[in-house]
Amino acid sequence: MNYVILFPDELRAESLGCYGHPVVKTPNIDALAAEGALFEAAYTPHPVCGPARCCIASGWYPHVDGRRTYHPIKAEHPNFFVPLREAGFTTAHAAKDDWFDYPDMPKVFSEMLPFYRRDVTKELNAIPEARYSMLYPPVEDAREPELGDALSTEDAVNFIKRNAHAEKPFCLMVSWLFPHPPYTAPESWYNMYDPDSLPLRGAEWMEGKPDFYSALRRFREMEDKPDSIYRKINAVYLGMISYIDELVGRIVNALKEQGIYDDTTILFCSDHGDYAGDALQLEKWPSEMSDMVTRVPLIIRRPGAPEGLRISTPVQSFDMLPTILDYENVKLDYLQFGVSLKPQIEGEPGDAERAVYTEGGYDTHEPWCFEPVCFYGTPLEFPIPEGTDYYPKVTQQQEEPDTVCRVTMQRYKNWKLVVRTNGQNELYDLEKDPLEMENLYGRPEIERLQTVLEQRMLSWLIHTADVVPITGR
Repeated sequence: MNYVILFPDELRAESLGCYGHPVVKTPNIDALAAEGALFEAAYTPHPVCGPARCCIASGWYPHVDGRRTYHPIKAEHPNFFVPLREAGFTTAHAAKDDWFDYPDMPKVFSEMLPFYRRDVTKELNAIPEARYSMLYPPVEDAREPELGDALSTEDAVNFIKRNAHAEKPFCLMVSWLFPHPPYTAPESWYNMYDPDSLPLRGAEWMEGKPDFYSALRRFREMEDKPDSIYRKINAVYLGMISYIDELVGRIVNALKEQGIYDDTTILFCSDHGDYAGDALQLEKWPSEMSDMVTRVPLIIRRPGAPEGLRISTPVQSFDMLPTILDYENVKLDYLQFGVSLKPQIEGEPGDAERAVYTEGGYDTHEPWCFEPVCFYGTPLEFPIPEGTDYYPKVTQQQEEPDTVCRVTMQRYKNWKLVVRTNGQNELYDLEKDPLEMENLYGRPEIERLQTVLEQRMLSWLIHTADVVPITGR
């Protein structure tokens, strides 16, 4: 069996048609869901790109080896891809490379397809009066084939053609940049959606929430900006998602044209989500734990498995690769915390009692974790002067570090608990309040349940605090 992992950057689950969005058009992604299993409550281990990807590659939570900031892993670090390659798969990676230390990636992947990095310093903000909105002008449709994601898709299609009938099966990872900000797209997608038709959370969503939300708006100079800006940002974000859907279609068509669609398992997921203008917020934040950022799509279409499954029990995005290894009977020589989803894909019920976790943030005693310091000496080190997109983010982290404090989120099927080191905690009844509008933390009537959930979180932290090497193998 071949495997194709389709991995857009910063795509939240709720903004896909198959996850219930009433406006967005994602027919190719929806078709994968209709032909396979859709996991309704899949969560990232971390709300930022690099750490989330490292956890997905290893099956370790961020606290196990301190990957809460930009700290790519090396080939010898425990990971899922090397055992798959050693088991006889041609492993290939296309596009964004925030998983492994770049010089080590050829040791992990049999083929390294290019990453066409976007130079954000050359772009122009579309709204001069909102210089930190990250909303850019559209790209001319004629330039669409020049976009990095279009080029990466073409590379992936060519890889499929070269390897469709090879002796070895393949596992291809396509890690697109879209819909990561800046918010822009080719014209046809940029203007696809009417901003006034979109369902968005308003300013009331921030009531009773941690201080970092108001700080984000203050540092971005967005406190007095009209709602219309946020609506346009959300419309463009949805357009970027529809463009990703177009690229998904190109990959699927290549598999069908080569006659291997029914010999290939397709997995669709993302590293984390994005505010995308919702709740008057932009992008994401390292200590953010709302579903806008932590809940990701996870769709697995496997030939021969039941179609149209919707699994409501919680899972983690780092369950993807253990699932592949389980199907291929590939054994690991280290302990990891991902769970194979093979039983659910085959139609069995999920674990209704499972809790999933997301972690993030930094402590003031580890200043090397904060942006921009964490990027020094890496490919992501570049000037961040006033007026550029990431100036507000790095300035806030340096001037108000308590707004990016350590945090752990625990999510059961109906309850979400968020505990921060600055004491700004949250608790939601997701059955009654799926949009997390009412923070119940500290309410007397829920004190007993809150205590039980906090004790379970502590127990989980103890059980997963470290990983002892496996001996005798």
